[in-house]
Amino acid sequence: MRYHSPQAWRTRSGDAHKKIEKKLVYSTVAGKKIPNLKQFKYIGRVLPPLQMWLLRGVVILLVANVFFLSWKYYETHTVAVAKDGGGYTEGLVGSPQYINPLFLQSNDVDRDIAKLVYSGLTKYDDNRTVMPDLAERYELSSDSKTYTFYLRHDVQWHDGEPFTADDVAFTISRIQDPATKSPLYLSFRDVKINKVDDYTIQLGLPKPYAPFLNLTTIGVLPQHVWADVASENFSNVPQNTKPIGTGAWKFKTLQKGGSGDIRSYIVEKNDTYYGSKPYLNAVTFKFYPDIDSAVQALKNRKVDGISFLPRDLRANLEKETDLAYYTFNLPQYTSIFFNQTANADLKTKAIRQALALSIDKDRIVREVLNGEGEVISAPILKGFLGYNDGVKTYPFDLTKAMDLLSAAGWKKNDEGKWYQEEKVTVTPTTEEIAAAQRDKKEVPKERVEIQQHLLHIVLVTVNQQESAKAAQIVKEGWDASGVDVEVRLVDPSRVKSDIIDSRDYDAFLYGEIIGSDPDLYPFWHSSQSRPPGLNLAVFNNPTADKLLVDARQISDPDKRAEMYIKFQDILAEEAPAVFLYNPNYNYVVSKKVQGIADEKHIVDPSDRFNDIPSWHVKTRRIWK
Repeated sequence: MRYHSPQAWRTRSGDAHKKIEKKLVYSTVAGKKIPNLKQFKYIGRVLPPLQMWLLRGVVILLVANVFFLSWKYYETHTVAVAKDGGGYTEGLVGSPQYINPLFLQSNDVDRDIAKLVYSGLTKYDDNRTVMPDLAERYELSSDSKTYTFYLRHDVQWHDGEPFTADDVAFTISRIQDPATKSPLYLSFRDVKINKVDDYTIQLGLPKPYAPFLNLTTIGVLPQHVWADVASENFSNVPQNTKPIGTGAWKFKTLQKGGSGDIRSYIVEKNDTYYGSKPYLNAVTFKFYPDIDSAVQALKNRKVDGISFLPRDLRANLEKETDLAYYTFNLPQYTSIFFNQTANADLKTKAIRQALALSIDKDRIVREVLNGEGEVISAPILKGFLGYNDGVKTYPFDLTKAMDLLSAAGWKKNDEGKWYQEEKVTVTPTTEEIAAAQRDKKEVPKERVEIQQHLLHIVLVTVNQQESAKAAQIVKEGWDASGVDVEVRLVDPSRVKSDIIDSRDYDAFLYGEIIGSDPDLYPFWHSSQSRPPGLNLAVFNNPTADKLLVDARQISDPDKRAEMYIKFQDILAEEAPAVFLYNPNYNYVVSKKVQGIADEKHIVDPSDRFNDIPSWHVKTRRIWK
């Protein structure tokens, strides 16, 4: 009798059992190519382990493909659209002072916030075209002196009060009050206000003024909030930092630091806004003392964007792959303005022209702007009414510059500097007289000496990297031509009071934003040579003055353009300034913020927010 262990019996019994199951499975699928679902539960007892793993892999791939194809179908037949929610945080350099349309000219931060909070009768689109805003439409009288604005009926102030023509009349009347001390005073001083009814208002001018419509883009104040504030106190009330407007965003909260300065400022969506409502729920502004701090905050993800990115700091963000860069066209030019009243040598046209020829503008654009700008030769930029592509230019030419100076009677000394001999009356000093008396010598008398009068220029600019680098290149050119040059850098906070208002400079390298209309009167008419006028070259030419006055009173664009071309020809010949470049405006924002237009032609840096109702950080998909 053969003995078998229990283990052997179990093995043989199991094998036999499996064979029986196989026969049962095969019998159930006899004559069928594909087993049914019930039969699949036996598949693990039929296939060997390797084939079973292969089957599992095939099933997983099949399921993955189903999901993939389903998603691709969904993705192909749907589109991502903006969704309400989320917020945007921006870093600004500076701090709010007067978020008040009557006092915005001197503070970029104020203009940025006011852009979101307030609305004007009109506004600019992304092509710098004036279009209705609080006004549904407007009409201009046949004599071009009366503008009639028909106001919207669906506008509410942020506190729920209705907007009417009374608010418009109140705002302009406060601008016209000298006690308010608004920088807009001269622009609105002679405007006549006529309220026709609650939703119609007329603004009359003493004479036609073509650029007037641009002035109506300023924000309107609520009469019921400001009526009890005396004009002389307009700059000293809480409403300046906690404004009530009609814009798409309303004030929510602000946070102050230990010294009382505002550190952050939040505006939230205005649900009663009459226009396209924003997708974002809120916009937060954080304030920094300098641009380097703002850039660092962006790198540390404390903000989603910064208001302006200097070209020289872009390299600091090269490793940040989640940032998007936008370049906008801004009507701004940087020039060197010659002050002929401060330096008598600059009264000679040949000297001004020689200085213009000694500047390598292409190098400035290349090295200072990293190529992100355009060399210019006149104050009206490409694309604007009156642009003159045939204006006289001063290309970099040191030889020609030196020929001009030589022809004007200047000589070079041993150090290679230009000079003229001049007779100088020398009065003996007290020390010289005392020494002669002590030594019992003849007391010296006044005498005439021939001395060298150097061609010496003090070039003043703002102590910021772009301006300082540009000034250095200018200095190198002037040095190479033989002019004795001194560069003086001034703190940005002191430029207006110490330099512009006092006109304390021989030559001033500075940038001006000229707006959407080519009206050059505020920048070049002789009446604007003193503050608050912006004739920084203190330019005085009767023919040029007449052209500027006539051009702003004519509505015919062709005639206006003809006058501006003639004016620029005079300016180019007289060379009271050297026009250097028109820089691009660079803006950097996190890629998570979508809906920002790639190209904009903005009037002011705050116009980067023109399309902010379209900005969004959340999306949803809908079927096409």
